[in-house]
Amino acid sequence: MTRRPLPPLPTDPFECLCQGCERPWEVATEPFEVARDTYYVGNNWVGAYLLASDDGLALIDTTMQPQIYLVLENIRKLGFDPADIRKILISHMHYDHTGGVRALVEHTGAEVLMSREDWDFMTQHPDQIFTEGYPFGSFTPDGFFDDDRPVQLGQRSIRTVLSPGHTPGTTSFFFEAEGADGRPALCGMHGGVGLNTMTDEALAASGQPASIRGDFLRSLLALRQIPVEITLGSHPKQVGMMEKVDLIRPGNNPFQDPAIWHQLIDGRIAQVRALMGAAA
Repeated sequence: MTRRPLPPLPTDPFECLCQGCERPWEVATEPFEVARDTYYVGNNWVGAYLLASDDGLALIDTTMQPQIYLVLENIRKLGFDPADIRKILISHMHYDHTGGVRALVEHTGAEVLMSREDWDFMTQHPDQIFTEGYPFGSFTPDGFFDDDRPVQLGQRSIRTVLSPGHTPGTTSFFFEAEGADGRPALCGMHGGVGLNTMTDEALAASGQPASIRGDFLRSLLALRQIPVEITLGSHPKQVGMMEKVDLIRPGNNPFQDPAIWHQLIDGRIAQVRALMGAAA
């Protein structure tokens, strides 16, 4: 699979958000398979994943409202009907992951699931959704994640793990899919690894306690023990996904590499420890 060259992403997250909302065509990218019945349908900056089952489709994250047409077109390019989306799973409350929820619900009638912690926080602190003035349709979730009860859709079982830090209710997802060798491989997506919401300035603005950093560290140490073989980035740049797309071949899955999960988690462990040390 050879992709057309994409404009470089800005280095500042706010500029990425502006580019993605005002010029979404600049971050458009072709969909691709990351494992059997598991597809990337997001864009060059923020991720969205489609899981196919024998009872319809599940979508993890939605990107932003001005980018919804890209998500819908990517789903259609894969041969699926967006109207078959049954469940929308939200990794965390920020606009770049929830901005498209309302539009997709109106189009598909899908059930929306997220963490209760993030729902409570976003209703109490709507400024922390970080819409930056871009269009955002309000929504109400149909249910909340339960780490002791996987989300089921047909034969797909998606385990959720509350992973507080980036937001109070950030949630990570784990599920099996067929790997390159035909056997089941565990896919994992950390719901949000950014430390930008845990600086002193960000905590003062959000009203969250500094203890959220310790929560994040403990969560990372626990998640590191999960034997993830295929790592999905909530933002593809976090794990170099776009650079691997051209390596996809029959019998070769460039995303199937257990080292990637450890590199992602270990990098964030070092960063949060440094942040906690600097704040001490």
